[in-house]
Amino acid sequence: MAVANAADQTRTVADPNAEYESVKPLWDKCRAICSGERFTKDYDGYLDTTNFRNLLIPFSPSMTQQQYDFYKAEAELPGIVSQFAKMLVGGLLRKDPELTLPEEVPEEAASWILNDFAQDDSPLIAFMDKALWEEIQTSRAWVYVDYPTIGNPDELTKQEQQSIMPYPVLWKAESVINWRVSTNAKGKKQLVRVITRGFEESEHSDNEFHVELIDTIRVHEIVDGKYQIRIFQKQDIEKNVPVISGQTFHNPSATSKVKFVLANTVTNILVNGERLDFIPAWPLNGSISINEPTIIPLVDKEVSLYNKLSRRNHLLYGASTYTPVISADMTDDQFEDIVSAGLGSWIKLPENSTISALETPTAALADMEKAIASSIEEMAKLGIRMLSPETAQSGVALEIRNAAQTAQLGTLNSKISAVLTQIITFMLNWRYGLDLKTTDVEFSLSADFNPIPLGADWLRLATEWYQEGLIPRTVWLQILKQNDMLAADYDDKAGQKEINDDELLIPKGSNSFAGKLEEE
Repeated sequence: MAVANAADQTRTVADPNAEYESVKPLWDKCRAICSGERFTKDYDGYLDTTNFRNLLIPFSPSMTQQQYDFYKAEAELPGIVSQFAKMLVGGLLRKDPELTLPEEVPEEAASWILNDFAQDDSPLIAFMDKALWEEIQTSRAWVYVDYPTIGNPDELTKQEQQSIMPYPVLWKAESVINWRVSTNAKGKKQLVRVITRGFEESEHSDNEFHVELIDTIRVHEIVDGKYQIRIFQKQDIEKNVPVISGQTFHNPSATSKVKFVLANTVTNILVNGERLDFIPAWPLNGSISINEPTIIPLVDKEVSLYNKLSRRNHLLYGASTYTPVISADMTDDQFEDIVSAGLGSWIKLPENSTISALETPTAALADMEKAIASSIEEMAKLGIRMLSPETAQSGVALEIRNAAQTAQLGTLNSKISAVLTQIITFMLNWRYGLDLKTTDVEFSLSADFNPIPLGADWLRLATEWYQEGLIPRTVWLQILKQNDMLAADYDDKAGQKEINDDELLIPKGSNSFAGKLEEE
């Protein structure tokens, strides 16, 4: 439990706030489970015999580190939550997002947002794949909109300025170590400070082949109603930067006594010639307040299952190993001869001697298998269904058949779509010098988690409504696209033209379907 102490004057800009400290252990646990068995075992690198905070709990409090390492080698992580989380991300991104822009926006804007969204010109889907993976694990992903540094912006023509595009940057949960909100003149909560910490490449590197990294803190803040950034850096180059899953990693809680020096203050952040009056950073789920990760109940269940499976494996190891017991009156040398002969050898014992074996824990194995099956069933009740489907269903319904879980995903989809609408609107205004409002842009990330159960009968009913003139053609086509009966990029005008030009179709008449299309 983290405790906030307002009177503590020893805390610096590098120290995370109390909310961060209270939830970071949950992020670490979720990341370990979602990253797979190797990272889960790395999380338990050292045996904690004081508080037993290891994910893999030792079966004896007197275990040594060497015994624990051997036990950990037998451990088995099912990987259910990891696959489930990846499936959730894939479910949210399995269809192309829907984007509708107003007429005053240039034609190439939609292609830019959908196909060249990120800093490396990767499409929106690729950026959201990373952002959603972060959000699912931590419920604390941030998106910050940045802009290339231009040395002579006043000398550029309007066309040249529009060719330079703002881009989103993903802030991971551990990067945002502090934040503050304030009530503005309109009585609404506004983000007035966000402090991020991470490694940045040194501009003055002596190594030709490897970059040098500097521990850097950026204070994004509103001062006198305008946005500015203060940059603090450590004086020493980091020699040993940990890398986990291909990403540099830092632990702000580990060292807070290191002094950071103010390196620069950036105030000339202009949008269409005017300084920003807000921080262009958005929590992906729309909540500045910190929350526990959504998947933490599933993670806790898998940790329990992880321990049961590991104990089962340990019992299996014991059940497959027989321990002979010899009861005889013999010298130590005679006993050593018998031991060195090995199992399966002929053994001659003195008269009135007996040889037996210790009983293996087969009964305990049966009980452990029941406990494992019970844990898997509990996880299934929480929303995970990734085995054989009970009924023939399609799409996300194959794996997600828990009503509460589906509702949570639908809510997450709505929140992320609303936040991305704000981000896209801001990026359009910045690049093209527009004054769009959020309501002018329509964006939807996914329609997979619609609570309405559409099947063949529902789709047939929607088609009858269209044929009877009860719903417009655009609504009917949207229903077909959402249920994978039409491609997301289907062009209705081009389709009608192809139908009319196809000579193999039935003759066009007032009663034919092609004729009705032509009349429309």
